[in-house]
Amino acid sequence: MLKMFRLGGNMNANKIFGLALSLVFAGSLSAQTQSQMFQRVGAVGDSLSQGFFGVTVEKKTQDWAYPVLVSKQAGASISYNVLKGPFVNLEDVLKWDCGIFCIAESIIGGNASTVSLPTHAGITGAEYTSLLKTSGKCEDINATKQAKEWYWAKWYWYTYRWVTVADCQEPDKFHRFGLRDAGTQAQVMEKVKPTFLFGSAGANHVLCTALHTSTDCLDETRFKRDIREFFRRMSAMGSLQGGVLFTVPNVTAIAFLENYKDPNGRANYTGLKAFFRNSVSDPNQVLDANEIATISTFLNMLNNEIKAQGATMRFAVADLRVIFDDLKENGRPIRSADGWSPGNARANWPLPNQPGVFGLDGVHPNMYGHSLFANELIKAINTRYGYSIPQVSEYTAWYYDTLNRNPVDLKKFLTENIFGQAISWVVSIFT
Repeated sequence: MLKMFRLGGNMNANKIFGLALSLVFAGSLSAQTQSQMFQRVGAVGDSLSQGFFGVTVEKKTQDWAYPVLVSKQAGASISYNVLKGPFVNLEDVLKWDCGIFCIAESIIGGNASTVSLPTHAGITGAEYTSLLKTSGKCEDINATKQAKEWYWAKWYWYTYRWVTVADCQEPDKFHRFGLRDAGTQAQVMEKVKPTFLFGSAGANHVLCTALHTSTDCLDETRFKRDIREFFRRMSAMGSLQGGVLFTVPNVTAIAFLENYKDPNGRANYTGLKAFFRNSVSDPNQVLDANEIATISTFLNMLNNEIKAQGATMRFAVADLRVIFDDLKENGRPIRSADGWSPGNARANWPLPNQPGVFGLDGVHPNMYGHSLFANELIKAINTRYGYSIPQVSEYTAWYYDTLNRNPVDLKKFLTENIFGQAISWVVSIFT
């Protein structure tokens, strides 16, 4: 009774003390929950997750991929096979930082280091279909073909019958070097059993239209079937406590495409063309108004499905389509701790006195762009789960991004430089 009386005698102080204790407890609980959430991080995805920019994948690009950046900020770790190619870092080549032997080695590609079971399995070019079927050994682990099986029908009669066997075709180098013997991306995650998943692989289902200036690759039935099957399998693991997805930005607004007006006024020759083309000689080289409308409709469907899967899995979802539209319209301010700014970054590759978020291919983010991308995912994760994961310093990323600090005007190079004109001509022939 005496203790109760004494406590009651200073009720305001007791309330304050109790509130302080509750805040401390809530803070520790939140930290413990975040630690549990990120206890075992897994990542699937495409070129954005693997760290593709400069037209290649290598350690210095993989270190800036969003699963790596976000995991570090959350106090977690993630492992992956480190690549050294295939293809070359276009920025290094144009700045003469990569000579003939460097180019040859990069084109051949390979691994700088490997792990037996990567927790980060994102691969350039992947989509939800390839997450399910493409391993480091087979283009399609489910593919079959008919083959002759020879046998003795009788002791004197050696003949054959047709049987169904696996048809394992070698996959591309990104899958071979990135996954090696670990299986498909879905199989890797089922072995890892992550508590938190970076699970986005929707972009290439629609980005293909921009890269090939065609809508022939759009397949709503396949997309819905495979994204639903992938998340069914992820849910069945029973280990996931959370994750993050993101919507796909407007692929017709990327720096890879630019407006083109046919001098003869033909509607199917007018629209969006690849930046490296000086003109359009075939309707297949341009996305016309009808095709752009078709892409927009498909993109709305795709993003609605991604949001639905995020809600079902109780994942955080970053609406990158809205964010990219704002970036395209208003730019993104870059500012140091003392307030100095090199300007607003735009939705293009960097130009003199104009920061940009894209690499020289006009499709993938540069180092600064990857930091921006990671921060939007961190914001979505913090909002969804009530965490306080610190953001990546976008100014620092810009400062150490050699493409932003020392821009290369690729468009000018391809049109005014003899070597660049030759490259542009070769690309136009084979694309």
